[in-house]
Amino acid sequence: MTDVEEAAESAEPAESVEPVDRVHWLQRSMAGLATLLMAAMTAWGVTSPFGMVLILPFLAVAPTPFVRDRGAFRTLCLALGASGLLLGTVLVSFGFIAVIPSAVVLLLAATADPRRRRVPARVCAGAAALVTAGALAFVGSLAYEVWLRPSYAYSVEIPGPRYGEDGLARGDLWRYGVTGIHEERVGSATRLEVTYDGSLTGPERAALREALTAIPGAGPLQDCGRGDCD
Repeated sequence: MTDVEEAAESAEPAESVEPVDRVHWLQRSMAGLATLLMAAMTAWGVTSPFGMVLILPFLAVAPTPFVRDRGAFRTLCLALGASGLLLGTVLVSFGFIAVIPSAVVLLLAATADPRRRRVPARVCAGAAALVTAGALAFVGSLAYEVWLRPSYAYSVEIPGPRYGEDGLARGDLWRYGVTGIHEERVGSATRLEVTYDGSLTGPERAALREALTAIPGAGPLQDCGRGDCD
């Protein structure tokens, strides 16, 4: 065996070269923000039966932070962002804006490569951070209102489908410090639940109770908090 052949056999294999066309960490971080947004919105949405539809968009967005190839990442973000905006536009008519913030962040992540355009990438990253902060603050405020904020309420059953049809106009209750009115059908009657400001004085609460019991056909009045009037 010649010296050349021995040198060829003993030579260590060359190390694999890392592909240069990788997704920048900033873009992957933005995709992570989009996934975080979808996770928070989905967790909020599953509290209602209709909100279960958000699980599919979440499953579609979740893999984006793990895509390493720049071209595949850009294509995936653009596709999910565009389809998310279309779906979000439809869901807005049902009171859901959950998909739109995540879709916007994905569209921003698709072009936020500082290796190509440093300043636009920073602008996109800042915009994504603002969208994420605003959306999470919105979800947090809703969660506080529903689950954490102290609530005070009265409940009374009245005949008929709606109390406004029994001689008491809807606006008549608001002047007593009412903060919310909820109606639920109970057989042929309606259970009327009204929440009120906890700062109401004793006489003001008494006036509200009197207004509720004055509704024609009103049943016994219950003193309860939000969700406790069953």
